[in-house]
Amino acid sequence: MNTAYAVDLVKLSDFGFCARASSDHPRRKSLVGTPYWMAPEVIKRQSYGAEVDIWSLGIMVIEMVDGEPPLFHCRPTEAMQFIRDHSNPTLRHPEKASPLLLDFLSKALVRDGEQRSTARKLLRHPFLKQAASSSSLAQLLRTVPLF
Repeated sequence: MNTAYAVDLVKLSDFGFCARASSDHPRRKSLVGTPYWMAPEVIKRQSYGAEVDIWSLGIMVIEMVDGEPPLFHCRPTEAMQFIRDHSNPTLRHPEKASPLLLDFLSKALVRDGEQRSTARKLLRHPFLKQAASSSSLAQLLRTVPLF
């Protein structure tokens, strides 16, 4: 069966857990999420806001490069302890990564959430400026067989 798919605009999203921040409730303290992508402040049950999503973005970038998130070989509880107590995660082979990618990760994966870069700043980062347009992703998806 040959099925044609129309792909004009590609958007990626993960709503595994989401909550609305407002001026009345800008911070949260819940321990919810997937351990390997959790920011240190979430694991420590500290107050947090949107900056935890920046940490998760950094972990997702590492996953895209390495094929899995850091600590994926560990049980979730061990991974959470390591994230809580140790230094920032890194690529398996940082020497093979571009300086721009390493700089991007160094801004997204800052242990102190208040010092972590914001989405607005990261959107202006030179690493993202060199990215291809979303239309090129749509073209790629047209060439990939879907199940």
